[in-house]
Amino acid sequence: MYEMIVPGKYPVQVPPHLAGTVAVSLGRRLAWRILAIIICSILNVVISFVAFYLLAVKRITMEQFTIVDVVGTVLVFAWIGFVVIRLVRTGATPLMSLTGVRWVRVDTGAPAGWAGPGKLLLQSVIGTLTFGVGSIIICFASMDEMNRTWFDRTLGIVPINTKAGRDTYKTPIIPQSQTLVQPVVQPWNATASAAAFLPSVPSVPSAPPVPLSAPPAPPAPEPEATHVPWASTASDPVPTPPTRVSAPASAPAATAPSSDYIGSTPWSNSDSDAAEGEPAATAQPLSFSPPSSTYSTSAQAPDSSLAQDDADDRTQLGVRYDTARVTFDTGVTYPFGGTIVLGRNPLAPASHPTASPVPVDDPQRSVSKTHVALTATREGVLVEDLHSTGGTVVVRADGEETPVLPGAPVHARAGDTVRYGQRSVVIDG
Repeated sequence: MYEMIVPGKYPVQVPPHLAGTVAVSLGRRLAWRILAIIICSILNVVISFVAFYLLAVKRITMEQFTIVDVVGTVLVFAWIGFVVIRLVRTGATPLMSLTGVRWVRVDTGAPAGWAGPGKLLLQSVIGTLTFGVGSIIICFASMDEMNRTWFDRTLGIVPINTKAGRDTYKTPIIPQSQTLVQPVVQPWNATASAAAFLPSVPSVPSAPPVPLSAPPAPPAPEPEATHVPWASTASDPVPTPPTRVSAPASAPAATAPSSDYIGSTPWSNSDSDAAEGEPAATAQPLSFSPPSSTYSTSAQAPDSSLAQDDADDRTQLGVRYDTARVTFDTGVTYPFGGTIVLGRNPLAPASHPTASPVPVDDPQRSVSKTHVALTATREGVLVEDLHSTGGTVVVRADGEETPVLPGAPVHARAGDTVRYGQRSVVIDG
């Protein structure tokens, strides 16, 4: 799931703390070694010249030369101590940092510590016993798939290129517990959701809504003759239908209509409906699922005539995820809810165990096997880089680019483009 780039070889699967790193090539190894030899040779020449100049030209006494020699020796040992301490603490000497080489531990990704000086000492001993040939042969003949030599494997370290990949010393991995981003989950009312798929049925003005669990109500007395404003003339405004649908209670047997009976309403479907005196039966919907977004239609809003206690006492059942829609650079539009994971061969990460993997065809191998996670939220799509090698960038609609670092998710809004590797996807909403 996590890869290390190895120059000249295939990427290698590594633990999370080494994700995004690049192995040191053979040329970079030789570069800092040759640079170290050149600098040491120059220092030896300078020290020899200074000693000759003081003795032959300045003609200082032996006592004075001894003092100069002691001071020079102290400075040399002080520099060696500084180099060793820096190598132990950071895993790199000043020359190694200059060429972009750092030694880190394979098991933790931390600096190599005392294993760094131990490697130099081991190479020096073998090189001295074999006149420098043994160390060179071992380095060339024992490299593995991560470009580690026998010395590296023996001491449990791996050299990484800090100028090309992630530097584990400067950007250590962030624990998943701190970067876990859960999708926004909102309560879902089963009754209100089911009512959204039923036809709008006007309620009888003289009778309040009856709960589903209540027993049948007794027959209501025949209302007195009253003037109905909306039935007086055709030019009267049409009232808004009820915003919440209540299940009709069982009604008594129909009686003959009287002169006070209202024969039709503005929202009646046809003259036959008015003649029958009750709404026509409609077929039940074939299927029904929770709405994918917040309740926005008038049919789903609670009736203002209900008491506040009744509205707050609704039973909450289940949860739902916000949804979003993206368009890939191939032209395919993909709607989703919750979290999806994009990559060449993606797997659901530990931070999103229920995420849906979406494989992406990438012959150039610029996309990691598990590259980026997209989570639908109310504020947009949350983009989270899963320690990819090629990196992830959110390009805003105005052209501004925002890099997405591992452990630091970025919200992308409608019109933004998410570029992962050499592939991209556009947020539609």
